[in-house]
Amino acid sequence: MGTGSHIGLIGDIGGTDARFALVSECGNILPVRVYSLHDYSSLAEAIDHFLADAAPQYRPSSAVLAVASPVMADQVTLTNHHAWTFSIEDLRQHLYLTHLLVMNDFAVTALAVPHLEQTDIFQIGRGSAINDAPIGVIGPGTGLGVSALLPSCGSGFAVSGEGGHVTMASFTGREAAVFEILRKRFDHISAERLLSGPGLEN
Repeated sequence: MGTGSHIGLIGDIGGTDARFALVSECGNILPVRVYSLHDYSSLAEAIDHFLADAAPQYRPSSAVLAVASPVMADQVTLTNHHAWTFSIEDLRQHLYLTHLLVMNDFAVTALAVPHLEQTDIFQIGRGSAINDAPIGVIGPGTGLGVSALLPSCGSGFAVSGEGGHVTMASFTGREAAVFEILRKRFDHISAERLLSGPGLEN
């Protein structure tokens, strides 16, 4: 990379950590750096710190950020870290970017599914996969991410959602007893209250 090269910025912003990397003009992803959300007052501050650490002599011209939040309009608030609220356009201008794309993190994960190698795939449970069927994506972290990939021309169409906040159901007496304990602490027992990092602690 040299001065004037097209450099990209990619980022994965969860509820606890943010991961950033630069992408060279030929598509090589440079080393990823991880930053704790609690160490910075805003996303812009964390990105500024990353750019100063990673490559102070370069500025990216475009960026794609995956965020643990619904992305419905210009204003975005992280679901599990409300202090990080930002305007997409303001962030683009702050970073002097030509293009900035912000997407839900699990919609991005769904779009990555067709690019998995066979060695990345493991059978869970019985039965077999059906070709060209919708694919569900779920992942516990600070919260519970949920999305889906619908088959279409190309790599498919990602559906983002906030499935981690659906009401959790109990199926056994033991589970019902656990739910009764949790109801003393929470007004609503969502899937995320049980199936996530904090959920395991609960």
